[in-house]
Amino acid sequence: MKYLLEIDMLPNEYWYGGKIGDGVQMPVNAVRDYYQDNSVSGFGDQSSPFFVSNKGRYVWSEDGFVTTFQKGHVKFESETAEIKLYEGYETLKGAFLAASKAHFPPDGNMPDELMFKIPQYCTWIEMKKRQTQNGVLRYAESILECGMPAGEIIIDDGWQRTFGDWRFKSKRFPDPKGMVEKLHKMGFKVILWIVPFVDKNAPDFTYLADNDCLVKNADGTVAFRKWWDGSDAVLDFSAPKAVEWFFGVVRGLMTEYDADGFKQDAADNKFYRADDITAGGVSPNGQTELWMKSALNFPFNELRASFKGGGIGVAQRLGDKRHRWAEYGGVRALIPNSLLLGITGHPFSCPDMIGGGLASDFWRPQEFYDHELFVRWAECSTLMPMMQYSLSLWRLRNQKTAELCRHAANFHLKFSDYIIKYAKAARKSGEPIVRYMEYSYPNEGMEEVKQQYMLGDDYIIAPVVNKGETTKEVKLPKGSKWKLHSTGEIFEGGQTLSIKAEIDELPIFEKA
Repeated sequence: MKYLLEIDMLPNEYWYGGKIGDGVQMPVNAVRDYYQDNSVSGFGDQSSPFFVSNKGRYVWSEDGFVTTFQKGHVKFESETAEIKLYEGYETLKGAFLAASKAHFPPDGNMPDELMFKIPQYCTWIEMKKRQTQNGVLRYAESILECGMPAGEIIIDDGWQRTFGDWRFKSKRFPDPKGMVEKLHKMGFKVILWIVPFVDKNAPDFTYLADNDCLVKNADGTVAFRKWWDGSDAVLDFSAPKAVEWFFGVVRGLMTEYDADGFKQDAADNKFYRADDITAGGVSPNGQTELWMKSALNFPFNELRASFKGGGIGVAQRLGDKRHRWAEYGGVRALIPNSLLLGITGHPFSCPDMIGGGLASDFWRPQEFYDHELFVRWAECSTLMPMMQYSLSLWRLRNQKTAELCRHAANFHLKFSDYIIKYAKAARKSGEPIVRYMEYSYPNEGMEEVKQQYMLGDDYIIAPVVNKGETTKEVKLPKGSKWKLHSTGEIFEGGQTLSIKAEIDELPIFEKA
């Protein structure tokens, strides 16, 4: 059955929603054409069957749909679920709160407070797939030696024997329990990378296949899906025995090695097909959703891909970004995509690793990297709800870059109580922590402002995200006075300012 919803846009109406990776393209108005398919094609980010407008309207469905904006006319199409328009809520905030209450109410959960308080440190860029016990310990020691605080340390892909055999590689990790114990004594929480894929050579593969724990092709054979690390079978999270097996594995890791949580990677709906045979008959989006919800069992968690995650109290990291200044897939995507996460019901957000999260960008000697980009990326991340390091920027030979990247971690710590206050509020209200200006100040011409943001109710954060720039244009809302954090100078609202922002300066305005 096909479902179709068609609407005409109102005068000066702007829409936000759908795929988080398209945050840089939001909002969409009657002047622009735009196409998005979040039915099965999602990869690399979160997605939601939800669009919301600054005119107090929203569109919701229980499954993904195709969206076409064409010169003020909008079509929403689905083959799996009805799509409905809801109206009469006046503003972007009004429509969001109504949608949240009706369709994705907050579940009352949130990640552990430490994830908001202290930066996270991921070993991926530093070691890539050559994770070792000595390497992890040296990485942790270097963090403390330079004066940065201990927080989460995420041991990424390469610690395991193979996909589906979630035991430490004995040659690389001769004493994993001792390693975790040392990391705990240093003050770190230890997070392990994990995915829902199963290698055909994994010891439990036959058990999982014989007990219908793996996704099957339409012809009934076990499905092997190509992904960035090979071609492997996929756990069927609608099968009770598959879920039982998965939690047996991860709880075993927590019991045997004292691991604190998991970075649950992959499960993008791209790796499933509409005609798959599964125990629960779920859609590709449904598999992604089930994988996401399993993370609620761990106070330390991280998702990079999810579907219909609004209101679910887990940490959502943005998809991998390049070591680039680019708007699409680079540093200029961090704020727009984080804003879209918030307005689609995902308040517990984390930008990608500082400097970029794609290993292929970091094979060269460090003098070939863009050190200005490292610093601006760190400044862009420092007042997000969470921030994450990977490449050991604190050890760069360029001392100024290293110092400024270290400073960003400690600056985040200074604001952490404020951020945690809003995280606790969000688990009850569902409201974003990082907010569009239009959300907080409607009808002031803020609809397309997306390279500055409100942090809670009190701060405007306006990082520099263009190479070589030393000023930042900041738009202040009407009706309030605003204090520039760096100088204490007071400015009247309702004006656009050009603020000096040298490489060591992050423009922050506090409501006076």
